[in-house]
Amino acid sequence: MNKFQEALANDVFLADWISGKIDDAALRKLVSPQDFDAYQKLRKACDSYEMPSTNTEHHFAEIQEKIRILQNVSKTKVFPLYRYAAAAAFLLVLFGLFQFFGYTNTIKTGIGKRTQFTLNDQSTIVLNANSKLEYPNLFQFHRSLKLEGEAFFKVAKGRTFCVNTPQGTVTVIGTQFNVIARPDFFEVICYEGSVSVDFQKQHFSLIPGNAIRIFSNETVSWTNNSIQKPTWLTGESSFRKVPFQFVISELQNQYQLQISYPSSVKSVAFTGSFTQKNLDVALQSICLPMQLKYTQTTTGEILITE
Repeated sequence: MNKFQEALANDVFLADWISGKIDDAALRKLVSPQDFDAYQKLRKACDSYEMPSTNTEHHFAEIQEKIRILQNVSKTKVFPLYRYAAAAAFLLVLFGLFQFFGYTNTIKTGIGKRTQFTLNDQSTIVLNANSKLEYPNLFQFHRSLKLEGEAFFKVAKGRTFCVNTPQGTVTVIGTQFNVIARPDFFEVICYEGSVSVDFQKQHFSLIPGNAIRIFSNETVSWTNNSIQKPTWLTGESSFRKVPFQFVISELQNQYQLQISYPSSVKSVAFTGSFTQKNLDVALQSICLPMQLKYTQTTTGEILITE
């Protein structure tokens, strides 16, 4: 038997074993010790997660029927059915693995909403308002996820943990940190452990109290050891020398409203905070320090003026 035939045969044995047609003892006799150990690890990983039900017998029957039709049509060359069956079994296995490791879980939050959840590696995440997170099913084996918006992470110790954003990548082992990945605004604050940040061709290493912000291709870093966790976890959005336009954007993430404001204050640095529980108090908190006024129209739009 050549290597190609042996590989096809192993695919069939694996498919029979997964479907329960042969037991461990029979599989051990049919494949090499290395392949048997690899199959055992695969089953252990599969057993740890409940996979969406898939009618594989139905799909396999459809594949066999298409093969039969092709064989009837082709009179000049006929291939043995076992080759198609082995290939079909192999594709089904690959399809199953894709379901396991693909980004199949998505969590979103709406305006003024946030949610907290625990991943299957015991890491805890709090997702801020108007944000989105995607992660694979078997996260404990491949700790990599995607973030758009803002989230606070309390990472369990283990394999490398990666947060991929449109702006850059944050890599840790076991730590607590906050990430903001809004359009044209990227910020990472480390609260515990250490954090590695990669943005384009720049690399930053953060320890507790360190922060890095990139806005309009301008990089700013600072240290503040007095804060142990982001204030938005307790209902207050805080800012340190951020452009006023970002403050307005975050206000709109917490309150369902439209805001108009003078372009002259768009880039003015703002330091302060606003509550996420009372719109009128929030507006006063951001307008008074900037010597601005605000009114609300009959349609509900907020007009901020100088």
